[in-house]
Amino acid sequence: MKRNKEAMRQRIVKESITLFLRKGFQGTAMEEITDAVNLTKGAIYWYFKSKDELLEAILQEWEKAYLDGLIASVNGVEGTFLDRFRQYHKYAWGYAGNHPELCMVWTILVAEIAGSGLRAESKFREGLDRYIEFVKGLVDSGKAELVIKEDLDSYVLANSIIGMQNGLFLQWYLKQNDLMGPQLARAFSGVLLSGITVKGDSLQGH
Repeated sequence: MKRNKEAMRQRIVKESITLFLRKGFQGTAMEEITDAVNLTKGAIYWYFKSKDELLEAILQEWEKAYLDGLIASVNGVEGTFLDRFRQYHKYAWGYAGNHPELCMVWTILVAEIAGSGLRAESKFREGLDRYIEFVKGLVDSGKAELVIKEDLDSYVLANSIIGMQNGLFLQWYLKQNDLMGPQLARAFSGVLLSGITVKGDSLQGH
């Protein structure tokens, strides 16, 4: 019974992601979600008490599936800053290619709920702060190795890296018939590292 409930919760999350991508969080009615999973409006509340709780589940899914995996993957690499950054770059773009809808719905939903006062917003900000601190730590390690320019503010740079990456994920999603992910990934790494590293390093060939 517990397994069946979890399977249905995952199905509701998946269908909601598709709907939220098309119509936004506010533009999607609960009835549309229940129709997508063949449940009555009363029955769906057995799985999620509200649409806000469903939104939290989607944001938590992103944090668990993407962020936790990213941190574990990079922390598992022994080597220099560039070795760890290559793994960060590889994991982030590989995940976006394999799970485009989850990456896109996170980008779109957080923009929609920013300033809303929803409980989900505070949960999202907690996850984002953890993401920023992780990338900041990566940047600080590059500075300690004298690879990243010392005059660049680590916190600002961490936010810039995440922001540029999210923007490119969105562009890739919007133009997926015209753009190849590896092309954007190479362009991103080339522009980024040539600008922030002392010797203008790149990820070319990796």
